[in-house]
Amino acid sequence: MNQPTEQQDDTAASAAPVPTIPDKLPDRSVSQSAVVLRADQMEFDARQVAALALISPGLAQAPRAQLALFFHFCVRSGLDPFARQIYMIGRTNWKAADDPNEPEKIWTIQTGIDGFRTVAHRAAAKAGESISYEDTVYYDSEGNAHDVWLSKAYPAAVKVTVLRGTARFPFIARWEEFAPTYYDRKQGAYVVAKMWQQMPAHMLRKCAEAGSLRMAAPQDLSGVYVDEEMARADAEAVVGEAEEATRRLRAAAGLEAGADKGGDADGGDAKDESADAAQGESTENPAPKKRARAAKKKVAPAPEPEESAESDEAPAPAKRAPRKRTAAPRRAAS
Repeated sequence: MNQPTEQQDDTAASAAPVPTIPDKLPDRSVSQSAVVLRADQMEFDARQVAALALISPGLAQAPRAQLALFFHFCVRSGLDPFARQIYMIGRTNWKAADDPNEPEKIWTIQTGIDGFRTVAHRAAAKAGESISYEDTVYYDSEGNAHDVWLSKAYPAAVKVTVLRGTARFPFIARWEEFAPTYYDRKQGAYVVAKMWQQMPAHMLRKCAEAGSLRMAAPQDLSGVYVDEEMARADAEAVVGEAEEATRRLRAAAGLEAGADKGGDADGGDAKDESADAAQGESTENPAPKKRARAAKKKVAPAPEPEESAESDEAPAPAKRAPRKRTAAPRRAAS
């Protein structure tokens, strides 16, 4: 009687389910992470947006539609935005100052060249194709082709051709179109960015490769750019911010008043006229002081001829002196 019971116990023990803790560990790790993209998600949640804002400052203020577009690119490309494989950057739109219909910022989705290669190779593999490259061609300012760039001068252009299946996708990147320049205060001139000075051929080649890969995999890479492609846009943004700061300082100092008055003469709004009038008054206040000081300086020498005239017309004291001297002998005679 006990034997069947023991067999039942053994059977029950052997049939007991394996502890589920190890199986649940991955699920728990996923659920505990607030930034992992879930399969049931349709957009970023608040915690994920806050985490992305640490990678790309200002992203928390991005429009919801722009964040939804970024989410779509992350899902489509399979790149992890929290691992800095893909990110979205907002740049000031300088057209918004003149056109109220323009957005204040322009948002660009960027990744590194390694992310571009990963997405392109993955897309080709799904289609049963492979991606390869032709030899890179470098061009000097005279248009001469070089297999290797050994000159100390900057290359004028670089050509990269990506092969996908039986199709060729050549792309030429010109130095003037992609090389970023910044204003150097010490030199007092615009200079090429440091990394582009150190590795000019390498940086320009990555721009050409990105353009060629985008042509080879347009469905997966359309609308996405590598960092090197947007370096010039970053430089222009820095220059624009510097020019805007300079303009504000000049306006605060009243140095822009003449230009504003000229704009009013061509026809401006009443608000602009009142603002210009206020600026005109603020700039005219120190002018009378300067004129008054100049007048004093001019008047200062004017009294000198008057004093000299008085000294010339004052022989009276000289006449009075002899009278005193003549009066003294009269008293002595008496």
